[in-house]
Amino acid sequence: MHLAGPGGNLDDLCRLQYDADGEPAAAHDHLHVHTQRRRADQPSAGQELGSLVLLVLLYMVQGVPLGLSTGALPFMLSSKLSYTQMGIFALSSYPYSLKLLWSPIVDSLYSRWLGRRKSWIVPIQLITAYLLITCADWIQSLYDQADVGTLTWLFGVVVFLMATQDIAVDGWALTLLSPANVSYASTCQTVGQTTGIFTSFTVFLALQDPAFCNSVLGSQPSDVGLVSLAGYMRFWGWGFAAVTVIIALAVKENNGPRVTLKGAAEFRGAAVSEKRSNNEGSVAVSELRDAYVQLWRVIRLPAVWRLTALLLSYRLGVLAAEGAASLKLIDKGVAKEALAFLVLFQFPLELLSAVIAGRWAASHSPYWPFITGYWLRLVTATATVAVTVAFPAGASSLADHSRAFGALAAVSLATSFVSYLGFTAQGSFFNTVSDPDMGGTYLTLLNTIANMGFMLPRTPLFWLMDALTVTRCTAPDGRALPYSCPKKMTDMARRDSVCATLGGECSLASDGYYIVSVASLVVGVGLGVLYVRFVWRLMREPLVSWRVRSVGGGGRSTEAAAESASRTEKELRNDEE
Repeated sequence: MHLAGPGGNLDDLCRLQYDADGEPAAAHDHLHVHTQRRRADQPSAGQELGSLVLLVLLYMVQGVPLGLSTGALPFMLSSKLSYTQMGIFALSSYPYSLKLLWSPIVDSLYSRWLGRRKSWIVPIQLITAYLLITCADWIQSLYDQADVGTLTWLFGVVVFLMATQDIAVDGWALTLLSPANVSYASTCQTVGQTTGIFTSFTVFLALQDPAFCNSVLGSQPSDVGLVSLAGYMRFWGWGFAAVTVIIALAVKENNGPRVTLKGAAEFRGAAVSEKRSNNEGSVAVSELRDAYVQLWRVIRLPAVWRLTALLLSYRLGVLAAEGAASLKLIDKGVAKEALAFLVLFQFPLELLSAVIAGRWAASHSPYWPFITGYWLRLVTATATVAVTVAFPAGASSLADHSRAFGALAAVSLATSFVSYLGFTAQGSFFNTVSDPDMGGTYLTLLNTIANMGFMLPRTPLFWLMDALTVTRCTAPDGRALPYSCPKKMTDMARRDSVCATLGGECSLASDGYYIVSVASLVVGVGLGVLYVRFVWRLMREPLVSWRVRSVGGGGRSTEAAAESASRTEKELRNDEE
């Protein structure tokens, strides 16, 4: 029985791109990581457990500052800032979407003594540790004053550092793992970043909230939580320093080219290594220039343009519903500590769902997990809006509103699973088509475009929510009064506005969150219909569509490299026979 797909069936796709084991079969057209069929001499995932743990650790420490900038601080500031101001603070995450601009520098300039990736990871993490330790008290005071401008550029610097670290880690993942196991890199990223973000978002929010600490942890009654923002940042500053020292001293990096077939090394990597040893300075400059030239050629590839169109648009249907749901619940008076405890309870299940989704996505053609995850995510986003609408205002206890919080937890877990499913399928596809000749630059290009699809729409969407939120002031007899009202329901409840002072009643005439969320979902459904065939064709592109002629590699084209790889593999098979 065949599963029919757009323009063909699943078997056709598998013959074109994936072998019977779920590994990329079209990869045999190229010499590098895309020769994924596991041979007897290639290690299993269990044999590379140390490398997998190292990647999870590096992605986890990366997730800690990202969790503060994209989760904890927006959550804590939501009662003090408008949607527009929240959109301004979202600008602090933009360096993560712009890291492509300096990724060739990270790939081309390094110290052979320290290691190609450690040359960047070690100093970047030490600088981050220094900032977290020394700026902790200053950031605490800025938060207390709700100084959104200064907080934005300060966390922008931290995100810039983590984006640079991500470039190095992505590049290291392509060579740290064997070709047969490189698809697990996206699972390591999912588990590591999820753990780091959870630690600095959910755990931190719970421990800094006095109500949560007093009621759940049974600590002595206090007006402050167990940890402050400053104390938490100092703790992780020292944590960053400890992890970095361990990596610098205990982890040895191999700068040589990875051998993907017996006796066959990456021709360009070998040539560069030989030239670098002869003329270190001039070769470094030449590599940097060639890296930017090659990056520009990749950007111009039609296949990359089509992938860019997908990555910049496929989240539009769910961004509004998912991105502002927690802010809307807080605006309705739902207790922050209750939400924090709910997420704390969910984390083990979320981590389990990430692993399950990752294993499924890594063992199949990326098409089915991706397109399934897309449609299910539209469903969960719709459910998120419905739960937000129906959620009782002022809910402060899980015990008193168990059904509402239970529904919210179920929707959140479902959202996590389908988002991990799509994310891991996307990462597996990126690892399949990325060219290791370019180090981490190719993978950074694809991840940067994907991040832009998440980051760039957020500020305009928040602004649109603010603009479409309309309030009205009415007299007790129903007459409209010409007085201003705040746009947040929590501010209305304080009854200190001009309208309330003069005897009027403030209410919402329209709520921008619901308007933008519903409109986005409609757009998402329309895009999904187009994606069914579009994504199918995109993932059937042969690997040569994702390749460019090497710069500084002796003029050898990717076709020549593929022909060489084919000859080498045939010779090896003849020898084995």
